[in-house]
Amino acid sequence: MFKKKKKRFVVLDISEYVIRAIVMNTSVISEGEVFEHSLAPGIMEGDMIKDEMAFFELLKEVTQQWGIKKADVRFFVPDSSIMMKAFEHPKELESSKLKGYVEMELGRTIHLPFTNPLIDVYDDLPNDGEATLFAAPSEEVTKMAGILDDLTLHPTHADVKALSTIRFLEESKSFVIGKIYLITDWSINGINISIYSSGKLEFLRYQSIETSLLEWKPRVQGEQNLSFEFDGDLEDYRTQLIDQIAEIDRILNFYRFSLYKGERAVTEIIILGDSPEMDYIVSQMHANYDTPIQYIDDDKVQSIYPKMKAKYIPLIGLGLKEAF
Repeated sequence: MFKKKKKRFVVLDISEYVIRAIVMNTSVISEGEVFEHSLAPGIMEGDMIKDEMAFFELLKEVTQQWGIKKADVRFFVPDSSIMMKAFEHPKELESSKLKGYVEMELGRTIHLPFTNPLIDVYDDLPNDGEATLFAAPSEEVTKMAGILDDLTLHPTHADVKALSTIRFLEESKSFVIGKIYLITDWSINGINISIYSSGKLEFLRYQSIETSLLEWKPRVQGEQNLSFEFDGDLEDYRTQLIDQIAEIDRILNFYRFSLYKGERAVTEIIILGDSPEMDYIVSQMHANYDTPIQYIDDDKVQSIYPKMKAKYIPLIGLGLKEAF
């Protein structure tokens, strides 16, 4: 969606409380350098830029610290703004032509609830007459691209985080053909939920977790080891997590009974994320579900990418984008 330049590149993951990056001087992900920096409350609101000047100054600071001036940059479309929609197309149409087809059909056979959308197409099985459209309002991505340009960085890709996560899971051989996976990616203040099977993303939803980021204090322990400690009512926060776990059960039932009339069901749950409460989340998921659970932790990630932790999974997937 942006003009691409052949040079070293940076992949960025920006949330309401942290900005992370992998700086790639080669195409080998394991050779990338990892960086992260906390964001003060108020700079972002959810996954949208709220204080543009403060965000610009912070990005200017880390651009200098991380030595990424003039680098190509890949980043994520805000999770909360993404809409996923299946659509039909002529079977003879090549995958490379599907985006142009969607642009032509917008407002005719394909309808979206916003104008000037940013779109991408995911075609898991070419020439079958079906594909998946991802769309989001263009304003936030355009704003991010403009800030990067002002800092002499070059935006080249804006990707869907769930697709980057799936890209990592494919690369790490976390999937078994024939199984249906529910993937949960937990952060401090949200959860990305997707259902994926045999190359096809069937469901995507982002759900926010109510918490004040003023109560989450960043702590730096050693080089590039940023963590967050909660300075509030932990039981109240964990109640929010239990509510999200209950919502996952409703999604499982919706998929099985509403979409497939009892003929298909999720066969494995994958858990990952950067939430400081991952151990609690995993234990509660095991306690509430009989469905097999696979937890992608630091050890699994480091068995493939020794310098990376599980919190870098989406970024690793974004770095793998061209090879996928």
